[in-house]
Amino acid sequence: MKQLLIVDDEIEMTNGLKKILSKKEGLALTVLNDSRQALDLLKHQRFDLVLSDLKMTPVSGIEVLKAVHRSYPDTPVILLSGYGSIETSVDAMRAGAFDFLEKPFSARKLFEVIDRALNLSYDRALTDAEQTGPEEKITGIIYQSRVVGDLIALVERVAPANMNILVTGESGTGKELFARLIHKLSARSTHTFVPVNCGALPENLFESELFGHEQGAFTGASKTKPGLLEFANHGTFFLDEIGDLQMNMQIKLLRMLEERTIRRVGGRREIDIDVRVIAATNKDLEKAVKENSFRQDLFYRLNTIAIHIPPLRERKEDILPLANYFLSHLARQEGGEPRRFSPETEEALLEYEWPGNVRELQNLVQRAFYMATGQVIQKQSLPLPCNNNEAEFMCGDVMHLPYHQAKEAVLEQFEVAYLKHHLGMTNNNISKTAQRCGLDRRSIHRLLKKYKIDEKD
Repeated sequence: MKQLLIVDDEIEMTNGLKKILSKKEGLALTVLNDSRQALDLLKHQRFDLVLSDLKMTPVSGIEVLKAVHRSYPDTPVILLSGYGSIETSVDAMRAGAFDFLEKPFSARKLFEVIDRALNLSYDRALTDAEQTGPEEKITGIIYQSRVVGDLIALVERVAPANMNILVTGESGTGKELFARLIHKLSARSTHTFVPVNCGALPENLFESELFGHEQGAFTGASKTKPGLLEFANHGTFFLDEIGDLQMNMQIKLLRMLEERTIRRVGGRREIDIDVRVIAATNKDLEKAVKENSFRQDLFYRLNTIAIHIPPLRERKEDILPLANYFLSHLARQEGGEPRRFSPETEEALLEYEWPGNVRELQNLVQRAFYMATGQVIQKQSLPLPCNNNEAEFMCGDVMHLPYHQAKEAVLEQFEVAYLKHHLGMTNNNISKTAQRCGLDRRSIHRLLKKYKIDEKD
């Protein structure tokens, strides 16, 4: 269970957050309405994530943030505010907040930020005793393969230079992790790292989110709001899934890269922007350029230095070090005895192809940790999907059933497992799931309804 501390002096707000977050599995909530009490608690208890209001008395959210970072520098803090002050939100990000949410915010937005913060668990604990070499302590990347070692050496060479970088690789390989490493090793490391998922923001809101807007620029723009690029000023701006960026936004992003200025939606004043852009994609952008779905000039601007992260199946030497790291991290987090994998389990981990890469491995180890009954995790506790190297199904014992019943049972098991896997890989985004599966949205909804699967679960 992930330990989450919520601090807000408004009881209605904490009750609302508790109601929303209690629906999310894997979270243990501690809720406080007294910020002074939060400081006392943080002196002797560590949390995986802290959600704190910004404007509180007698202790502000910035003071809570500083207290967390003094005692637990690897614990992410998300600050919340209903005041919408540009200065305080910028100060919050520069003080080291993982993210800043302006009230009111949607439950979906809250879940997205929390998932993003908690998914950084394996790259944050940089001083863990289990990290076996100086490279891991410096970079936070667990590896044993030569190819990753060569990538880190490349990053160390290019990080200090002020040039744009394109990071490519399949989903789940750790593109954001490498982007954060580049930021950490650069001259901009004392400023903000701002990540943006180009596929997660609706097209009609993307320009406003990136560039900001002036009061009255459109219906609902009741006050001036700075864009994410302003938050990232003098720091690093990470554009994930850049291949999903709409053509009209590609033009505006290119203009920002060329002129180093932005203009808020509805504004007339040019604002100077000094950011390093790191873009990431799991798509073939050169192919997209040829198909006229991605601008060639923008591609050249972003692709000053290219870093390709190979999938986990092509660097199998990293599987067991990563799996053992995740396992030991969970044991320390839960306060239990150390656990280990049996030789048969290790063999199964090495044989699997890992279509979801490191993210899939982390999730699978977590499930195996809670399913195992002893200190040694046996193969049967490993919730691996059907082995994609074999022409047989291992999803359940159906051999005793008549042929047609067995076939129907295996098909159902496959469709449910396949659908849940791809929903998990896309954070329950129906459009992206349909794209990954080669189906249309209607087919995905039909399967969800057929098997009574809630995509938000």
